[in-house]
Amino acid sequence: MPTLCSHKECTGCATCFAVCPQHAISMEKDIYGFLYPKMDHNKCIECNLCEKKCPLLHKQEYKIPEKIIACYWKDEKKRIESTSGGIGTLLAQEFIKNNGIIYGCAFTPPFNICHIRCTTIENILRLRGSKYVQSEIHETYTKINEDLKTQKNVLFIGTPCQIAGIKARFPKHPNLFTVELICHGVPSCKFLKESIPSNILKKRIKQINFRSNSQYKFSLIEDNQILPSYQRPLSNDLYMKAFFNGITYRPSCLSCHFARKERNADMTIGDFWGLKSTKITDINKGVSLVLINTNAGKTLFNLCSDSLYSEERPYKEALDANEPLNHPIKKSIRYNVFRTLYPHFGYKYSLFFALPDKILAMKIKYYLKHNK
Repeated sequence: MPTLCSHKECTGCATCFAVCPQHAISMEKDIYGFLYPKMDHNKCIECNLCEKKCPLLHKQEYKIPEKIIACYWKDEKKRIESTSGGIGTLLAQEFIKNNGIIYGCAFTPPFNICHIRCTTIENILRLRGSKYVQSEIHETYTKINEDLKTQKNVLFIGTPCQIAGIKARFPKHPNLFTVELICHGVPSCKFLKESIPSNILKKRIKQINFRSNSQYKFSLIEDNQILPSYQRPLSNDLYMKAFFNGITYRPSCLSCHFARKERNADMTIGDFWGLKSTKITDINKGVSLVLINTNAGKTLFNLCSDSLYSEERPYKEALDANEPLNHPIKKSIRYNVFRTLYPHFGYKYSLFFALPDKILAMKIKYYLKHNK
């Protein structure tokens, strides 16, 4: 029988699910809300495609970036409306204009985060903004395969582990372009939902925002209006505090094979933290970090370069301020506390025990701010 990668290392990329000719593999959620493959041995014909295609079981092709660029959208209004300088939205927009198809992460009502297929400028607006949660992609493989069969250019935007899965399923396809996001780690959508009061979840939520330009502030959109009763700045957002402390990540994030200097996608994008440019000084409006890793990456950047202010920078500058470009986040005792307690006490109580000092500091700051 074929052997899948270990539960500890599985990223949920769903490549095994996508390549199985007998549909013997399903993706099922564990108690923490993360998807894992489950094999039906009665359907399995032992073709071993799942094992052969798993990006964790086979060495990937990594490259040192050829160019490191700091950039932002020249259109200041669109730059401010976007996050990280706007490179993601601008690139998707230009790719669509050139008759391409985009696959990216979006919020889908009633409350899920998954990859969607975009063919219009209106579609890609749903992709805008950072998503600090793992996106489901297993249903998109079929659609990508159909697009590539008709010789359409496809751009897939996702986390490095998702890129590895896509490239394993469609190796060296000339019409497939990949852009990876600089990723610290991914919590599950289940954790996000449990961080939101049940009465708020019952509302007709159309969109979620984790950031307003370069400022972290979680908010929910109902019928195109920000819910006035539900906005969470970083200073009192337990979900984001858990995220930045690496407490709610998928187990594979703590031993991530893709958190390294060498990259696997055509292009890597994110915030240019630690920028030391003397030319770009308005960093609070958002500045994109772009790593061009392949010739296809150059092609992608050239699509939108005329609409960007850009400046080449040394790789060391990007590495010094971006931990995921060097190594995975280190596992802490806080992580073990949360994982141990969660099945018995649920999300909020487990966080209280895992982050007692952080929560106390948060409450003191809140008290001092509102009792001056």
